[in-house]
Amino acid sequence: MAMAGQPKRWRRVEAHGPGHPLAWVIWSVPALFFLYEFILRIAPSLVLPELEQELNLTAGGIGAALGAYYYAYAPMQLVVGVLLDRFGSRRLLSLAAVICVAGLVVAAGVSTAAGLAASRFLLGLGSAFAYIGAVYVAMTWFPARRVALLAGLTAGVGFGGAVGGEFLLQMIFGTPPDWANGMWILAAAGLVLTIAIWITVPERPNWHLERTGRDTPHDRRSVINGLRAVVSHRSTWLVSTGCALMYLPLAFAGNWGPRDLHTVLGFDTSEAPRIYALFYIGVGVGCPLVGWLSDRSGRRKPFLVVGSIAAASGTLAMTLLPEQAREWAWFILPTWGLVVSTYVLGYPLAMELNRRDAAGTAIAFVNFIGMLLAGLMVWLFGTVVDSIANANGHSAPQASDFRWGMGVLAAFMLLALVAHLLVREPRRESTS
Repeated sequence: MAMAGQPKRWRRVEAHGPGHPLAWVIWSVPALFFLYEFILRIAPSLVLPELEQELNLTAGGIGAALGAYYYAYAPMQLVVGVLLDRFGSRRLLSLAAVICVAGLVVAAGVSTAAGLAASRFLLGLGSAFAYIGAVYVAMTWFPARRVALLAGLTAGVGFGGAVGGEFLLQMIFGTPPDWANGMWILAAAGLVLTIAIWITVPERPNWHLERTGRDTPHDRRSVINGLRAVVSHRSTWLVSTGCALMYLPLAFAGNWGPRDLHTVLGFDTSEAPRIYALFYIGVGVGCPLVGWLSDRSGRRKPFLVVGSIAAASGTLAMTLLPEQAREWAWFILPTWGLVVSTYVLGYPLAMELNRRDAAGTAIAFVNFIGMLLAGLMVWLFGTVVDSIANANGHSAPQASDFRWGMGVLAAFMLLALVAHLLVREPRRESTS
């Protein structure tokens, strides 16, 4: 029997059970929403010098304004997880897309740092639902044995698509960049995506409730108890912290990466975003690959331990790379992205560490810690670079100042290894 309110076009898929071929269609549009959200996240990095000049901001000031995205995104994760566990994803993802459109409309008319921060805050608020919502849809409509692969594929769609996103944004902004026009174009695309989500994403099926052990679709007591269990679990905190530290290069790439290549290694401002796209290629390939390997082996922790060492090493390699050997960036960036991608296994691991009816809350908690640290890093990196530049008597940050900031980033990432070593990996059940 179909759940009340289920669109008729999806009732045959519901009757089939987990893994119907059309489940890929159900998952694909929320995955595209994550791609769209990621393009919105990295958009400022392509026009950072122009924004600084237009708004008369320092590196620390622009970092603080852009960090507002994460200040909304991070705390919303706990709310997003609870809401998804209680209400499902159709209405929530549609509303989230509308909020993103509102943030873009605000951004189109921005003329002050406060206006930029407000637009980024709205974008962070709407974007908070994107990745977790797509993974939740995958968990709902596919067998449990595919969860790591689908979490990786979802991340791969976003980060791999960011490669094309760099070029797409350059076309949208034009030369010289027109920030306002670009925001209006992206807002129109968001409206189309909102409609697509509403049409494509069904309500949750009855067998999802049976699989999670719930009696009613909107059981408030269940989700509140699930949140308490997730937050009080020691290993959930360790996994979340370790993955958050591994994720830091992605926050760096989305806000500072191209400028770092220009300032430190001397690449042209128009060339730097294209070269940094190699990092996203590495992440986009690595996320589904690592998810597939992890599902086949039935293990998460070994990949996270090795990945944390390799990710910190990649950060250090970019920190120490001399300008004379800058061509090595073509090799280091995709390799760095490949090893950073292992962070994605924190989502299925957190889900397996916690009760089944709190799956959305568990993966959202990992994202909560990750985005919280990411937002702090965006601000901290700009502040550290400004402070070092001032101490060295530089009127504007120089290559050496950026290298010190990267060194601080690498040092933080080493702590991920400690967190992952302390995690006790649970036995995976042979559920279908």
